[in-house]
Amino acid sequence: KIEEAIVNHQKALKLNPNHAVFYTNLGTTLVEQEKYEEAILNHKLALKLNPKFAEAYSNLGNALTEIGKIEEAIVNHQKALKLNPKYKMANLNESIARLTLGEFEIGWKKYEARIGENNITPMRHPIEKIWDGNYLNGILLVWAEQGLGDHIIFASMLADLKKYAKKIILQIDKRLENLLIRYFTKMNLSNIKIVKSEKELIFDKHIAMGSLGQYLRKSKKSFESTPEKFLISSHKKESELKKKFFQNDKFKIGISWKTLNPKQQYRNINLKEMLPILSNPKCEFINLQYGKSEEDLKFIEAKFGIKIKTINEVDNYNDIDGYAALINCLDLVISIQNSTAHLASALGKKTFVTVSRLGTPKWHWHADKKKSLWYPSLTIFLQEKIGNWDNVIADINNDLNKLISDIN
Repeated sequence: KIEEAIVNHQKALKLNPNHAVFYTNLGTTLVEQEKYEEAILNHKLALKLNPKFAEAYSNLGNALTEIGKIEEAIVNHQKALKLNPKYKMANLNESIARLTLGEFEIGWKKYEARIGENNITPMRHPIEKIWDGNYLNGILLVWAEQGLGDHIIFASMLADLKKYAKKIILQIDKRLENLLIRYFTKMNLSNIKIVKSEKELIFDKHIAMGSLGQYLRKSKKSFESTPEKFLISSHKKESELKKKFFQNDKFKIGISWKTLNPKQQYRNINLKEMLPILSNPKCEFINLQYGKSEEDLKFIEAKFGIKIKTINEVDNYNDIDGYAALINCLDLVISIQNSTAHLASALGKKTFVTVSRLGTPKWHWHADKKKSLWYPSLTIFLQEKIGNWDNVIADINNDLNKLISDIN
């Protein structure tokens, strides 16, 4: 209830306009409403009242990161840490900024602040058994964390991990298990096994999956070993879908245009904005959206005569194995920043991802790069202006026309 929260913060300030905490609380809430400049002003007012307020410096840093002022954000996180060296959130906030800039060594080190009680990633296993990056002549447990996209991006390091332990057991989102098992089998990663029950959790050392970066991705050069693809879909499911739904010779494009996350609507693109792409007569467009999309599809068809095909036989959210097979039937995927972009890229499918100037985390896609370090098959299309997708749509349309021209 963000609007209600803002009203109450403002009431608090009216009663006591000299309370620094009230200003930074209001600033943090305004970020949720994407009112970043107003948020920055309130954090600065808090710091004017209390120049030794560590949390306000880091909150200011977060707001600055949202509008792309990443170097300035880092300065403020460092001020927070100088005032309070034990402030873990400032370390975590700085880590996101560092990773976005490609400063991996320091970024991963600070990223460890995410682990622990009341943090993003609770510690699941004994601290004394955390793996230190040296070869383990025993069993190493790797446990996945955070959301599906994070599981996928960190899984890109598993092939490199093979040589670091005699045996590796992996806990990961069950929706990805079959996709990874096929990959392990194809690449002969015989010392990596997926565990499916607590009974199988017998290990000597353990590590959170997101912590692998500090050992395996310490520099841009270390990404050169990233595989072209590290998830493999079911050939049988692909064949069934192709036979049933994809018999024409049009260029097939899967699209995902909105997120279910109510706090990150800045990622969304209205289908109407995508008309220059969607009106290409040489292409067939397939709905890769999860969640409710019927109204969007009906509108674009009724208003502009553009039909985007939905394959109801595949559950795009729960059946990731089927979803991966559907993606592999296509020639291209165009997606906002979401797990679809991660999945398509991990399958080695040519993928265009649209990236907003607002919001975090951008470290998956980098600050101002066109190509991805994590996914060789992915191209990044970044907004030039906050909230404006015109350059992104124009650039994608350009690249799409070149792709089709090269094929013909």
